[in-house]
Amino acid sequence: MSRVARAVSKVVTLGPAGTDAHHVARGLGTALLVESFPRAMEIAWQQDAHALICPGFVAWAAGAISDTWVNLHFRYSGRMEIVSAWPAATKPMCVAINRRRVPDIPHAESIAIHPSTAVFADRYAAGLRRTFVDAKPLAVALAAEGTVDACIGSLDVVQAAGGLEAVEVFQPQMLWCLYQRIGRVEPSPRVGDLVATTGLGG
Repeated sequence: MSRVARAVSKVVTLGPAGTDAHHVARGLGTALLVESFPRAMEIAWQQDAHALICPGFVAWAAGAISDTWVNLHFRYSGRMEIVSAWPAATKPMCVAINRRRVPDIPHAESIAIHPSTAVFADRYAAGLRRTFVDAKPLAVALAAEGTVDACIGSLDVVQAAGGLEAVEVFQPQMLWCLYQRIGRVEPSPRVGDLVATTGLGG
């Protein structure tokens, strides 16, 4: 799905460096990386840039879902619109272990993951205590520093981190949405303003 959009120059999306969003955004324009997809939408709206958002976006807080793509999408209804949407394979992902802590997954007790990869934790690392992070590179960092035994991250980020070994590799398909601003929303008039403008009153 694609609609005529303004020329893409700056694309705001989820960081840090090494996320799938970063990888996709670099192919579209200059990537500006921020801490979350909601923040990406906010900055894109403020700067009249494009926002690259994954419809699989789910945020967790205090062990519960705190935000989703559909909520984010509807919050910006009338302000940001989808101008392109397409499927693409992720970068190769993997379950990786810190060999200094454990010899293999059966001996692992903890894993750091992004919420969107929970299904792969169920498949390849069931039963491990989970630490949720906002982006896969952050999961890799926790495993590399020894805070957890394992992680799910992009293979290139795992290999660059050092000290980690990939034990399962997979490459699923993802869906991406590119947004652009469609105009500012004027605040709803207050009752008093309506009375002053129209001359209506009690």
